[in-house]
Amino acid sequence: MAFLRAPQSSVDLGGAEIVAYHDDRKIAAVITGGSSLSLVSYKKGFDNPKAISELELPGNAQSVDINEAGLIAVAVAVNELNDGRIYFYKLNNQNEPIAKGSVAVGNLPDSVSFTPDGKTVVSANEGEPNKFYGTEDGLDPNGSISVVRINPDKPGRSKVTTLDFAHYDTNDLRSQGIRISGENPNPLQDIEPEYVSISPNGRDAYITLQENNAIARVNLKKRKIRDIFSQGLKDWSGTDTDTTDGDGVYAPGLRNFFGLRMADGIDTFKHRGQTYLITANEGDGRVRPDDVNFEATLADGTTYSYGDNLTDGVLAEIEDELTGGSIYVYSEADIGNRGNFEADEGDELFITLKYGAVSDDDFYSDEVRSEDLKTGNSFLIKEGRLKTVKDANDPITGLKGFGGRSFSIYDTKGTLVYDSGNLLDQITNAAGFYDDGRSDDKSVEPESVVTALIGKRRFAFVGLERPYNQSDADELGTFIPVFDITQPKSPTYVGAFSAAQSLSPEGLTWVAGGNRGGHLLVANEVSGTLDAFSFNLGML
Repeated sequence: MAFLRAPQSSVDLGGAEIVAYHDDRKIAAVITGGSSLSLVSYKKGFDNPKAISELELPGNAQSVDINEAGLIAVAVAVNELNDGRIYFYKLNNQNEPIAKGSVAVGNLPDSVSFTPDGKTVVSANEGEPNKFYGTEDGLDPNGSISVVRINPDKPGRSKVTTLDFAHYDTNDLRSQGIRISGENPNPLQDIEPEYVSISPNGRDAYITLQENNAIARVNLKKRKIRDIFSQGLKDWSGTDTDTTDGDGVYAPGLRNFFGLRMADGIDTFKHRGQTYLITANEGDGRVRPDDVNFEATLADGTTYSYGDNLTDGVLAEIEDELTGGSIYVYSEADIGNRGNFEADEGDELFITLKYGAVSDDDFYSDEVRSEDLKTGNSFLIKEGRLKTVKDANDPITGLKGFGGRSFSIYDTKGTLVYDSGNLLDQITNAAGFYDDGRSDDKSVEPESVVTALIGKRRFAFVGLERPYNQSDADELGTFIPVFDITQPKSPTYVGAFSAAQSLSPEGLTWVAGGNRGGHLLVANEVSGTLDAFSFNLGML
């Protein structure tokens, strides 16, 4: 390994998901995974950050970007239905964020990005199903992409064009390898835009459609979706990989399955006058409910009871996600007036009065383990405990897994130029950061990617969500590999970053610092920390 470099600084913000940077002001804007926006100053250097303000937002923030004029755009889900708005704030001379209004965009805006000239901001509106998807209380909003032409004097009066996928045909998209599935298998509801990257010339926006294993291209001048292309199937049959978490070690071998790359993060860059896309192929399922409100803490096999009656011996009080009322959980049977359930210690459950205590896949799941597939289907070759895409397994193309466990490079026509194969797993394992508990699922989960041009060389930084330092008792330690992608068809690994007290890098941004290097800012979702790593050509 060329290097495993620690950060110059790490600041605990109590939450950190996406980070944007204003070069002149030396200010980082960070959304914290809740309803607040933090500003961090690097005026005194990247080794001496200072959190200078925290702003409460009118809803849960999903993403943030900032243009050269100091205009901050924050994507916010403003209510329980995840109706979307972009809120604008302008930095004044004291670097305080001053509210400048808001505009309505599509449901659950998950990513925002300014064009290079700062005159347009684009949001990917995921329209994700709610946690009751698969029941009569399920909702599946439309996915969409919003193009906002900024009114520099009154950003709250900016012109918004929201594009949806109603004019696409399900069968036509499927014939191109684009996944349309779920309870509502139509493009309008099933397509879920995830992450935005703007082309270097500012003419096009490229948006990952993660659950659909596809990428959309939007012509920003015409404000129209130009095309959608599939990320394709990744054939693992000739490459060693690990598909079981049952042995506690990284033990790759030849496997017979395909992966749906399902990218989350994406970046664009130019090489010899052509635009290329680089994707972090995380993978994602639609298990519902996708969160929990009760964790069993007592011995295996304990019978609990729950209800809306309050009496002695309450073990936990939780909110009913349907009614907003209180639910009380008791450590004995027949005390709660709504019923009993049995759970082992550590079991995570979702409890409502209407549906009772359910696991995270009782309502809807598109996952099925290979070992649970019915016998007699010879094409479904068992691959340990691998989680497979239930609606994508078929007799022709075989078994499908979630995610590519890789990063990929494409040209603008959707032609695959490069895929890193099993390299991320191998590198992470060699460094002592590979978590075998993820082998059966999506492995290291490449979450985000950003590129940097330094001199005549271009580098890619890949944020991996799931690895951690296997020697750390607290299961902390990020791992962010760095690749030289100057030749897009043949990237090379050059080293990695690791922050010992951080976990789960979510948002990356590159801050150029001259012809020799700069700094990588990393917002870490689980640890809530913002790290700054120095990178320069002298390190190679």
